[in-house]
Amino acid sequence: MSWLRESAGAVVVAALVAPATAAAQGLRPQFGVAAGVALPTGDYHAAASGDGFNSAWEGMALVALKLARWPVGLRADATYGTNGANDQLKAALTSSFGQPSDEKTKLLGGNVDLTYAFGSAARVQPYLLGGIGVYHITISVTSGGSAADNSGTRFAWNLGGGVAYRVRGAALFVEARSLNVAALAGFPRTTLLPITAGVRLGGR
Repeated sequence: MSWLRESAGAVVVAALVAPATAAAQGLRPQFGVAAGVALPTGDYHAAASGDGFNSAWEGMALVALKLARWPVGLRADATYGTNGANDQLKAALTSSFGQPSDEKTKLLGGNVDLTYAFGSAARVQPYLLGGIGVYHITISVTSGGSAADNSGTRFAWNLGGGVAYRVRGAALFVEARSLNVAALAGFPRTTLLPITAGVRLGGR
């Protein structure tokens, strides 16, 4: 799966190259951080059996570029989050293994999105964003004193929006996105609704 590793690397390279490209064009990038909650949706939240995962925290770092005099921009971000099994899934695992068991998923990935801001001159600025990404998923099952992991890198897409409030050289923002990560073999597609709040610094 070298092509998947190369794709994951491409997302990281995009985040690193974007500021240099912006500087060459006379643009000032914005750097930001955010944190929030990732809400599982669909079968990832609860399959027909009730097995699924709980909500958990998510962290994000980003670099955003805006085209001069245009509402369209480009954003690259890296995110990390983890979700634990719900009570139904824990009970099913415990029954299967015959001893207390648990399951957890970890997602580390990056996205490259197009953004569209409404009212670029306003202090309060709603915006839309959407794009593609690459995520590394790790599924860990623990039972007794032993643990087993299953992991893989998968493509993803996301779509959402938010509101930014500009304060001098910074912007406070809150946003929600629908994130859809392709499934690992034997595991449901990972679908989440991350809701995050953060700050962007720099730019205008």
